[in-house]
Amino acid sequence: MAGHDRQVPLAHRRLVASVLIVGTAGLLAGCARHGNGLPEDYGQDWFGEMASQHGGDHGGGGGQLMVDDEDETRARAFIVLDTELAGSYDVLAVCRSTKTVHLTVHDFTSEHDGYGDSADPDSLIGAADLHCGTTTRIPIDVPEGRDGIVLDATTSDTSERSLFDAFIVERGADE
Repeated sequence: MAGHDRQVPLAHRRLVASVLIVGTAGLLAGCARHGNGLPEDYGQDWFGEMASQHGGDHGGGGGQLMVDDEDETRARAFIVLDTELAGSYDVLAVCRSTKTVHLTVHDFTSEHDGYGDSADPDSLIGAADLHCGTTTRIPIDVPEGRDGIVLDATTSDTSERSLFDAFIVERGADE
């Protein structure tokens, strides 16, 4: 093949090299603009499927776990459910595209401060490690007078491909 290099004019080799460099730079710039390179609707079909399988009458939420600005060694999704729940419930939680997601559930009481309403979590009412591919049931007891609950999902997988979804159901309800 050494003879082939001698047969290709030097100007042609430089043009090919320039096209490859510009093409690679364009590809990298395109990836940088889209962050993790995933489509905007990433996971939407899965979320719809989970809602049809597990959806309860008391709400829920989920999302894509994104790298945490405060701790770049983990990814996080934080969901506030502004609903007056009081009593015993189960959280049915699922995840995908990673091995494990840690989910904590806190209750909260809204307080008005100088900037608006604050929903800082009060007490921890449930927690579990979700093993992706299975459904995890987390029993919670929400005290009277709370304004809602906070679902806080974290994982050490920083690929930003991890998804979680959680649903509030009556205690002991079938999945």
